[in-house]
Amino acid sequence: MTAPTLEGPGTDTASGAPGAPLGATQRSIWAAYRFAPDSAVYNITMPLRVRGPLDVPALARAVTETGRRQAQLRSYFTERDGAPVRVERDGPYVALDVRQVPGVSDEELRRLAREAGEQPFDLTDAVFRVVLLQRAEDDFALVMALHHIVGDFTSRTLLARDLLDAYRGIAAGGEPAWRPLRGSFADAVAEEEEFLASGPGERAAAYWRETTEGVPAAELPLDRPRPPRPGYRGATVAVGLPAELTDRLAEVAKAAGTTPFAVHLGAFQALVARWTGQEDFLVGVPASSRLGRGARDLVGCYLNTLAVRARLAPGTTFEEAALEAGRQVQGAMFHARHPCTLIARPPGAPLFRIGAFLVQMHRMDPPVPTVPLGSAEGPALEYGDLSLALIDVPQQEGQLDLMLRLEQEPQGTTAVFSYDTDLFEPETADRFARTYERFLRTAVDRPAAGVTDVPLTDEDELAALLALGDWEGSW
Repeated sequence: MTAPTLEGPGTDTASGAPGAPLGATQRSIWAAYRFAPDSAVYNITMPLRVRGPLDVPALARAVTETGRRQAQLRSYFTERDGAPVRVERDGPYVALDVRQVPGVSDEELRRLAREAGEQPFDLTDAVFRVVLLQRAEDDFALVMALHHIVGDFTSRTLLARDLLDAYRGIAAGGEPAWRPLRGSFADAVAEEEEFLASGPGERAAAYWRETTEGVPAAELPLDRPRPPRPGYRGATVAVGLPAELTDRLAEVAKAAGTTPFAVHLGAFQALVARWTGQEDFLVGVPASSRLGRGARDLVGCYLNTLAVRARLAPGTTFEEAALEAGRQVQGAMFHARHPCTLIARPPGAPLFRIGAFLVQMHRMDPPVPTVPLGSAEGPALEYGDLSLALIDVPQQEGQLDLMLRLEQEPQGTTAVFSYDTDLFEPETADRFARTYERFLRTAVDRPAAGVTDVPLTDEDELAALLALGDWEGSW
C-alpha cells in the first residue's frame, strides 16, 4: 500500500506560516495513517436518525459555519522538511453532502449511514465531512464524521452540539447561538512542548521510563500470525452489565478505597494475566488532556494514552488487583501531560497492544440517548420540531489488538470489546468478553478471592471440552 502524495491546497491563515506543528498523539496518528491511508480505523462518527421537517438549506449553512468556527475541522495535513504539519484552510469550507435515497428500508438506511461514516479520509485534503441521507421529506440520516487526528470522543459530541445549535439559530432566521471559543488547539500543542522542556516534564519522562523499562506489552495469544504491517481492520463484541452489578461494584470500590474504574481495570488485568500467562505487563489507558476552561468547547485531539503497569502473582486477590490498578492509574494521571508515545522502545516493541478506558455517556452534551445493547437505534430525543435518535455504529475497531471501552450510563454499563480481525476470530473475542463479565462478577461478589480462583471456561465450555475425549482424572 503506497502513502498518499503530500500536497496541500492552502496556507496557515492563523499564523501566516507554512503549517502548525502537531502534538505527540497527532504525530502517532499521522504515522499510522501513513502506514494505511485507505483505512477508516481512526474515523470518529456521530450518525443521527432525523425525523421531521428538516430545513436542508439551513443545515447546509450550519455545516459550513461549524467548519468555519472550529479550526481543526478546516485543516489538512502534509509534511514540510520531513515533519508533519497542520495547515488551516482560508476557504472553501466543508459543504453538506446531500444524497437522495428514496424508498430504502430502515436497515439499508442504517447501512448507508455506516458506510458514509467509514469512508476513509485523505488527510492531505480533508478531516471532516457531513452527509445527509434523505429517504423522504421528513426522514433522514445525518452522518457527522471526523478523523481522530483532529478530534477525540468529546469532540464528537461537541461537533454535534455546534452543528445542531447552528442549525436551530439559522433555521429561525438568526445566527448560531454559540459560546465564544477561548484559545485554540495550537495553544495546547505549544503548552505540551513547553512542558516537555521543563523540569516537571523531565521528571514525568523519568517516571515513564521507570514504569515501562523492561516491561513488555500484554500479548494475547493470536488466532492468526501477526502480519508484517497492521491492516487496521476490526470488529466489536459487547456485553451488557446490569445496573445491580455496577451499583454493587461502586459499593465495593468505595469500601476498598478506590474507584469503580480501578475495579474494572483490575478485573481486566487479571483476565489478561490468566489468558496470557504474563504476570508483569503494560496496558494502555487513554486519558483526556483537556486542561482549563479554554479547551472545553474546542474540537481537537486532546488525548494521551497512559502506560499502566500490571503486576499480578498467583496469590493476588481481586481487591489487591483493583487497589494496585488504582494506584497505577493515579500515578499515570499525575504524569499524563508527558505523552507515553515519546518514550523510546526497542524496534518492534510497542508500549501496549491492548487498552481499556471509561466513557461516562450520560455526561455527554448534547444528551442524545445512547443505543441500547442489541438495538439498531437509540431512544428519540425531541429537538425543536425534529426527532433525533443515535444510530448504532462501531467505533475504534482495529486500532489495537484489543480495546475495552466501558460505556457507563445510569441504567448500567456496557463493556464494548473492539478487536483486530486480522488476529482474532469472532469466537475468541466473544469468549474473552463473556469471561471478563465472570471475572468482574467475582471481583464484586468475592473481592478477597484470588485471581486464579476463577475458571477460564464456563460450564458449557467445559462440557464441550470434556466431550472431545475421555478427560476423567485430568481435572
